[in-house]
This record gives sequence, C-alpha cells and structure tokens, in this order.
Amino acid sequence: MSKKNVFIPDRWGNEDYEYLSALLDRTMFNVVDYSVPSTMPLQSIDYRYKVDPQIRKKIQYASFVLCSNRPANGSGIASQEIQYAVALGKPVIAVMVTKSTSSLIVNLDIPLIPCRRDSLERWVNLNT
Repeated sequence: MSKKNVFIPDRWGNEDYEYLSALLDRTMFNVVDYSVPSTMPLQSIDYRYKVDPQIRKKIQYASFVLCSNRPANGSGIASQEIQYAVALGKPVIAVMVTKSTSSLIVNLDIPLIPCRRDSLERWVNLNT
C-alpha cells in the first residue's frame, strides 16, 4: 500500500470535504490528509496573503490536491488554494460531485473524474 499525502481545498459550506475524504478512505492508498477541515480549523489566519503560509506548507507537503467540481466563488479560499497548487506544479484532480463544473476547474484545465474509487486510484497512480 503506497503512501499518498493529500490536500483537499477549503469548502466548509457544503459536505465536499467529508465526501472526498470518504472516497479516499476507500482507495488502496495509505492517505495522510494535510487538509484543514472545519472540525480542526487553524488558530489564526494571516490575511496579508491570498493563501495563508500555514496552508501553503500543507499544500507543499501534498502529493496531490483533490477537489470537487462544484461551482464556487472564483475568489473564495478554495479557489485560491487550487490556484496556488497549480502554480506550484502540484497534480490537481477534480471529482464530479455535481452536474455543473466550476469555471475555475475548466479554465485551469484540471482533469475531471467520476466519483469512483477506481477512477481516483487510476489517476493517482498515473500522476503522482
């Protein structure tokens, strides 16, 4: 079982974190989750940065970034985290949790996969 470090961008207004985390739990990987779920928020955020340095470090440790395809505010925290990961050259994958896909996901040409364990495993094996 290979170890994979993952970061799931902030989407506390819905159940995307729980949904994607459960999907990861069903994979063949030993997953280390560097995300910041709402149950374990950071004590302080440095708003001078689009992406807080604490979160930058978590993204840097990630083998890949896993996000949903859910449309979101283009300037929201999750969008900024995804853009930061792309700028670092981190592999980013979006899982189809809704019928509509965020324009950010489309514009950044982030691969989109069905919400299935085998699809995620195949992508991770090819891209990390």
